[in-house]
Amino acid sequence: MILFRFTFLFFICFFSKIFSETSIKLVSPPWGYVFNDWDGPPIDVINYIPPNATQHTPLLVVIPGASRDAQRFHGSWLDLAKKHHFSVLTIGAGKEYFPDEYSYNAGNVIDEKGNSIDKSKWLFSAIELIFKDFKEKHGFKIKNFNLFGHSAGGGFVHRYLLFNPNAPVNKSVSANPAFVTLPDPKIEYPFGLKKTPLKKLNIKSWFNQNMAIVLGSNDLGPRTKPLSNGPMAKAQGPNCLTRGKLLFEEATTMAKRKKYQLNWELIIANGVGHDNYNIAPIACNYLFDLKK
Repeated sequence: MILFRFTFLFFICFFSKIFSETSIKLVSPPWGYVFNDWDGPPIDVINYIPPNATQHTPLLVVIPGASRDAQRFHGSWLDLAKKHHFSVLTIGAGKEYFPDEYSYNAGNVIDEKGNSIDKSKWLFSAIELIFKDFKEKHGFKIKNFNLFGHSAGGGFVHRYLLFNPNAPVNKSVSANPAFVTLPDPKIEYPFGLKKTPLKKLNIKSWFNQNMAIVLGSNDLGPRTKPLSNGPMAKAQGPNCLTRGKLLFEEATTMAKRKKYQLNWELIIANGVGHDNYNIAPIACNYLFDLKK
C-alpha cells in the first residue's frame, strides 16, 4: 500500500510538472504589440497562438507585401494555423519608418543612393530578435521558425536567407517576389550581389537553405513600385512568374557549376495570380510537410 501511494504521488507530480511546463496561454486582445528592443525604429507585431499550444508548437513568421497590411496577411493564415496547429507572427514594418523598396524588400541594408546602413539597423537584423522576444513573452522553447513572404515579402525572404546564413529558419517560402536578387556578382544589389555591404556573401550556405519559390501561374501583370517596375527589374522579366523562375534557374546553373547543394524548390500554383490568400495553402503544404 505504501509503495502504491508513493508511485501514485510520483506520477501526479511528474505529469503535473510536464503540463505546467508545456502549456502555453492563448494571446489576448489586441493580439499584438510594438517591438522596440533593437537599434532600428518600432515594428508592429501581430501574433496568434493556437489552442492547446505547447512549448514546442511550431511558429510561422509572415512578411507582408508592399501594402504592409499586416492584419490582412496575418488573417490569411489563421484558418491554416488552427487546422494544422502552429503559431503565426506577422511583421508590421510601417511605411513611415521603411518607406521604400530599399528599406523593406531589400532589408534596409543600403539606401536608395547605395550607401551602406549599419547592420544593427537592417530590417533583416530585427527578425531573429523578434523571434527571441516572442519566445520569451510566451514561454516557447522552439529553436527555429518557418518563414513566409509574398510579393515584396517574397523578395525579403530570399534576401534574408542570403544575408543571414545562420538564421534559425527551418523552411521558408519566397512567394511571387516582386523582383529577385540573382546570384550574379556583376549586377548591383538588390538585383544581384555587387556592392553589397557584406565583404563576403556565403552563396553555398544560401543554396543550402530549405526554400521554395512559389509562383502563381497567372501572376502575369506588371508591378507598380519604382524598383519593381524599373529597368533592372524588367530585365529579369515582365512579371513575377518570369522573375521567380529566373532566380531558380540562375541558382540551379550556379549550383551545378560550383558543385553546391541546392535545397531550393520551384512550385507553380496553377490558376493562382498575385494572390497571397490563395497561395498560402500551397505554401503551407511545403512549410509544414503536409500531404498535398
